[in-house]
Amino acid sequence: MTDTHINGSVHDDILMTPTSPDSDFDVLPTDHTDLGDSDGLSPGEGKENEVFDDPKVIPFRTIHNTPLKFKSPQRKVFIPNEDIQVKIVDYERSVTTHLLNPNLYVIQLTHGEFTWEIKKRYKHIQHLHQQLKIYRASLNVPFPTKAHRERRTSFRNDLASSSGDKKAKRSALPRFPNKPEALVPYEDVDKRKEQLQDYLNNLLKIRLYRNHHETVNFLEVSQLSFVKELGDKGKEGPILKRTGSTRPGQGSCNFCGLLDSSLCIRCKYICTDICGKWRNRWLFVKDTYMGYIRPKDGSVKCVLLFDGGFEVSSGIYTTSMSRVLQITNLSRQLVIKCWTRRKRKEWISCLKEIANGKAKEFTQKNRYNSFAPNRESMRAAWFVDGCTYMAAVADALESAEEEIFIADWWLSPEIYMKRPALGDTWRLDTILKRKAEEGVKIFVLLYKEVELAMGINSYYSKQRLACSHPNIKVLRHPDHAKAGVFLWAHHEKIVVIDQTYAFLGGIDLCYGRWDDYNHRLTDLGSVSQTLGPFLPSRRKQTSSRPLGEANHPHSLLHLAVASNVVSLGALGGSSPCLHGEETEETTDLEIPEPPPLQRTVTMASPAPDLVASEMPLENAKCDTPTMERRNIMDKVRQTTENAKSKGKEWIHWLYQSTDFDSSDEETQEVESGIQIAEPVEYNGNIPKEERYINEDMPPADGEIMRYHSSLRNSVVGLSGMAKLWIGKDYTNFIVKDFQNLDLPYQDLVDRNTTPRMPWHDIGVMVQGAAARDLEKAKFSIPYPYLLPKSYNNLDNIKPVLLTPVRSVDCQVVRSLAQWSGGFLEPDTLEEGIHEAYVDIITNAKHYVYIENQFFITLASTSTSVRNQIGEALFKRILRAHKEEAVFRVFVIMPLLPGFEGEVGSPSGRALHAITHWNYSSICRGKEAILNRLKEAGISDPMEYISFYGLRTHSSLNGDPVSELIYVHSKLLIVDDNIVICGSANINDRSLLGKRDSEIAVVLKDCEFDDGVMNGNPYSSGKFAGSLRRYLFKEHLGILDARSPNDSIFDVRDPIIASFYHDTWRQIAAENTRIHEEVFHCLPSDRATNFSTLKKLQEEVPLSISDRGAAMKLLSGVQGHLVCLPLEFLKDEVLTPNAVTMEGIMPTSLWT
Repeated sequence: MTDTHINGSVHDDILMTPTSPDSDFDVLPTDHTDLGDSDGLSPGEGKENEVFDDPKVIPFRTIHNTPLKFKSPQRKVFIPNEDIQVKIVDYERSVTTHLLNPNLYVIQLTHGEFTWEIKKRYKHIQHLHQQLKIYRASLNVPFPTKAHRERRTSFRNDLASSSGDKKAKRSALPRFPNKPEALVPYEDVDKRKEQLQDYLNNLLKIRLYRNHHETVNFLEVSQLSFVKELGDKGKEGPILKRTGSTRPGQGSCNFCGLLDSSLCIRCKYICTDICGKWRNRWLFVKDTYMGYIRPKDGSVKCVLLFDGGFEVSSGIYTTSMSRVLQITNLSRQLVIKCWTRRKRKEWISCLKEIANGKAKEFTQKNRYNSFAPNRESMRAAWFVDGCTYMAAVADALESAEEEIFIADWWLSPEIYMKRPALGDTWRLDTILKRKAEEGVKIFVLLYKEVELAMGINSYYSKQRLACSHPNIKVLRHPDHAKAGVFLWAHHEKIVVIDQTYAFLGGIDLCYGRWDDYNHRLTDLGSVSQTLGPFLPSRRKQTSSRPLGEANHPHSLLHLAVASNVVSLGALGGSSPCLHGEETEETTDLEIPEPPPLQRTVTMASPAPDLVASEMPLENAKCDTPTMERRNIMDKVRQTTENAKSKGKEWIHWLYQSTDFDSSDEETQEVESGIQIAEPVEYNGNIPKEERYINEDMPPADGEIMRYHSSLRNSVVGLSGMAKLWIGKDYTNFIVKDFQNLDLPYQDLVDRNTTPRMPWHDIGVMVQGAAARDLEKAKFSIPYPYLLPKSYNNLDNIKPVLLTPVRSVDCQVVRSLAQWSGGFLEPDTLEEGIHEAYVDIITNAKHYVYIENQFFITLASTSTSVRNQIGEALFKRILRAHKEEAVFRVFVIMPLLPGFEGEVGSPSGRALHAITHWNYSSICRGKEAILNRLKEAGISDPMEYISFYGLRTHSSLNGDPVSELIYVHSKLLIVDDNIVICGSANINDRSLLGKRDSEIAVVLKDCEFDDGVMNGNPYSSGKFAGSLRRYLFKEHLGILDARSPNDSIFDVRDPIIASFYHDTWRQIAAENTRIHEEVFHCLPSDRATNFSTLKKLQEEVPLSISDRGAAMKLLSGVQGHLVCLPLEFLKDEVLTPNAVTMEGIMPTSLWT
């Protein structure tokens, strides 16, 4: 949730003035306007035809209606067709301080389900009566304006629809008790209460006057008062706000921007007092936040969350004025002035009551020093790999009714959320545009990268989304020059639907993330094996050899290599990355026409032309467009593109398969028993009943295997150019990093020589209060669109997914600092993720399972790396050793860092730097955990902790090929009971709080199954235990087991020696041996320095010298698990040379 930037308040020019110096209530200037009442109208915007689902409740979506100024006759704030009941329940009498109006009446009002109290004196009610009389009289005066004529006509029509007494009641005000309050004796006060109560009840029954802005202000209500999902009706009322108070120094004198009013604290406050102005605002308080509205346009201009830094103070010594109070939280400071001292006391009392009551869980100190409390009995689900995660996010987006909030490190608008990518129904930008057209408000927060250092092109993503519909708002943050932040990033990956369903984890909605448990190396229809045996072999480009070794290719392949654009001909569309104009002229280059491709499925075009320059830009902030230049090069380019297109058709004909199988992986699936379905028309929709629950895989060990069989069945029978990865989504970023992202359908690598890099990742979904905590977690200074929902009525949340959900205790934790969270104090930060990791590892009883992109954590004495994850693991293992207890630590991480470049060459400096810190944390140097354990007397640390990676193999153009599986997970599982999942890596960047901003959830099981731990019965959590068993089965290659008896490995007991040594470690070692023997892949223990590395690369691997023997050996590979080679480049200094660009950068960039 976001607080709101207040820049606009500086430009206000309306000043509220009280009726008299002793007034307890401000009076706004009267606007002689009204339209009568139309109780079917929504608050804020007068939509006469809008129908509410529940006529007794104002829906949450009305807060996004176009705001109207407070004095607009179209502004309606009350629940349609609901009366307002008035009861004066008490009074306070003071004849000394208020001689003319001694009685302060406590008025209780009831409107639908809402009840609230206001305190008014007789003069306030009298003033309301006088203003309404003036308003009523003005409708009979024919002012010579069109607007007034329309109001009078509407009023006459309204009266004409009534007759008799009803007409009289509509045209006259109720009788008002005119006897001055000072003349009412004490014994007649009760009678006066009844008179005023009757007057107010009768007045509020007349629709003509009830919605008048004077009546609305008197009742202290606004368009947010009766929105049920915003919570109870809290205190509201007019105040004066000092300009620049929301961010200290903002509104004071800064000499036309030359100074920031921060030369010293004294100067800042002096400038604020002298140059600051007081602006008219409407303050409101809700369950967990407060804010204010600008009356002149009705827009919400600020939201202040109740948090750990919330304070309210007043008085001469604090604010130098008697009727002024100062409200402060961690990221905001608000100075307001009240009309009287009584009003000031009322506001202070209300704010303190809320802070110590309904908002106590946010203002008190929580576990791990988190901003959010631990939520009991939440519903949660897990998703392994992008296939299930993105499909679930797509379905949740499709179910959105009110708003969608996305915060992402990188977002690719053209990403397909469901595969195969046939048609654009499930493309992300299409989904968001479709929901925006339905009225759903969509808010996207993107990390604004340093363009010279990174190529994720958030500007293109912003323009692509913001231009598609006005309901999509996109913000990039931070402003590097202003904030002085160049090295750190917003690293969260969050999707929140209607503030009720929240997805998070390590999976960005961008290229390269979609994958399933098969972790394919080639795409459907990418290559064909028909001509493979007849063409000379070409060394493939992989992470082990990013540059490959280009032998002489077959002459027929030259046209294919000339263009790396994905042909969309079979999809019914043309490549949108060709900028030349279409022409019917023939070229001089004659290309033989290949036979037409046989298409067995009907497919829609995957995307329209998405060239950025052709998008409408009226809804987005854009740079000045470049004028189109037309010259002779246009025709040259068109001729070249036509030649490329002909060449690709020729190559596809050469490679056309005769058996409908477009890859070896599909062949393997058919041979394993999957029958090819008849060709069908496919629209990209997986049947709803098959999305998440695999009917062919019955529950094993109490867990439900996921829906991968539906994907497997959906791709069978597809031929031609059907794709799982379109354009730049087919990537191997160690071979080549991303570029030209504004050309989404242009391939990044050559699919004929480069296997894609599989991606392993994990995400979770939480519901209810935890989801609302997640949206609150991302409050950024300039993001003014979101209002937090109340935490009431969260018991009956309708399911939107078919994936099984479990009951867990959930707490949201984060890494946040001043630059990323807008804190007022520069030393304020949160490192709740770090504290949670350390605490949970320290208290682990049986095992710790870690999947993470990095493992950079040294001893507590280190000055280079400060996080304490490694120290906590060391102490816990040492304690287990002293107690002679069985304790295991599993660490799974990438075999190589995800940076473009070749190991051992200058292009691999960044890769070398991360490799250095990873190995320094594991096994090199005195601060490495394995070396420390040996020094502590543990002869074989592998008995307690071991490190692994993931690798797979396949066939590309008939050649065996291997590639590492990039582990991008940010996961911790402990004792089949506790899970931490989020966006944080194990390094200082993610954990210290003051660098990258991160988000995670700590989940503890509330439901349990019968399990086993070290041979003894054990209660295994349904959430944590099922996730851990699923991951073990995926890594060991046994996910396709039809029942527990069919599984060759029992993964229920993760720490017993028969599993840990004889299954887990043995399979990893055997897989490692086979891959290295067949492929000579990197990293490898054989390459201890750059010299041996070069020799290893020069050797001809078995995959090239003897394919038959290689395939025979590869048949012995079980799953994807391999050992992390601890001897890799141990004799080399991998830190960057000081004279290189990488060496110039600070060490904190890598750690």
